[in-house]
Amino acid sequence: MGAAELKEMLKPFRAKCAEKGKALTDMCIEEAYPGDASTPFIVQVKAPWIDSMLCYDVLDFLFDTLWETADEDVRRKIFSIRVLNSKDELHCHSDSEFAVAS
Repeated sequence: MGAAELKEMLKPFRAKCAEKGKALTDMCIEEAYPGDASTPFIVQVKAPWIDSMLCYDVLDFLFDTLWETADEDVRRKIFSIRVLNSKDELHCHSDSEFAVAS
């Protein structure tokens, strides 16, 4: 699964975020280890609502929504989630290894 396919598989995740009133203004997929497409990916998200929330609250929301919308195969392809605020500054970053645990 490449970055484009993963982004496509995460459309339900993005839609569910919007449905819950926390739309993502941007989401991009990057290789965790550039040049090695066989490794998992970093999902980078950006949204203005992030500015007013604590890091762990943002990550709780994102991981809960990811669990609702993505199967284990999709979650395994995510190495971490990087969260940017509305100024394109790093708000927080979390490894997602607990996101694949059953």
